[in-house]
Amino acid sequence: MIDLHIHSRFSDGTDTIDDIIKIAKEKNIPAISLTDHDTTYGIKEITEKAKNENIIVVPGVEISSVSNGHLIHMLGYNIDIKNNQLQELLSLIGNYFKETFIEHYSYLVKNNIVDFDLDKIIKYTDYKQSIALPDILKAMIAEGAPYTLKDWPEFFNSKIKHYHGHFIEKFPVHPSEAVEVIRQAGGTAVFAHPARIGNDDLKEMKLLLPHGLGGIEVYYPYHDTELLERYEYFAAANDLLKTGGTDWHGKDLTTWNVEIGDYGVEDIKKLSLL
Repeated sequence: MIDLHIHSRFSDGTDTIDDIIKIAKEKNIPAISLTDHDTTYGIKEITEKAKNENIIVVPGVEISSVSNGHLIHMLGYNIDIKNNQLQELLSLIGNYFKETFIEHYSYLVKNNIVDFDLDKIIKYTDYKQSIALPDILKAMIAEGAPYTLKDWPEFFNSKIKHYHGHFIEKFPVHPSEAVEVIRQAGGTAVFAHPARIGNDDLKEMKLLLPHGLGGIEVYYPYHDTELLERYEYFAAANDLLKTGGTDWHGKDLTTWNVEIGDYGVEDIKKLSLL
């Protein structure tokens, strides 16, 4: 399978670019897409290194957005990572993530839920475009705390989720903006893992059709036979591409039982992504 949904340490994954290429090479995967959350920082490196291994890389990104109270992720494929509008949008989102992260973390410290120097987290993430919540635990581990990355689900449930801010309500980007910017950057906009927003999935996708939605992530670990048929039918009815991927976040942070290449597409040329 050609896996079109992979994350690295440049967003909320754990793998380096070298780790991802090694896995793809070992599994004889001919093409992959790095789709880090709200950043393209790893695209240049993975494209150059993958070329040496005869692996094709589709430049990708997964853009966060909010509509009707739903956090919606929009995958962008074959994008021009130098496009100004794209980078301005990613900077806007990255700054919002950093701002809300600091508010979140300040609450945790004030209420004695977490006791760790915020500056150490910021320093640990200086190679990234924005901070992700798992970076709290990653920085603590780097400083010698008695945790492993496999402790993240318990760490999140027992500590991180105690904060209830206004992250969704104040989010600065709507999915229609994400779709339009992806298209401006020469890419194809694909609705990521639609089942994650529940029964409003088709409704939200219909709203994006006039803005240029180009595809649906049909083949995904959470999608059972019924959901596959639902999304395949919607894609066919609206002339949308059908993509897929594992949503890989590394061995320790991928909480569903998959490996790179378990989900995806068989022939990338049929998707017009190359």
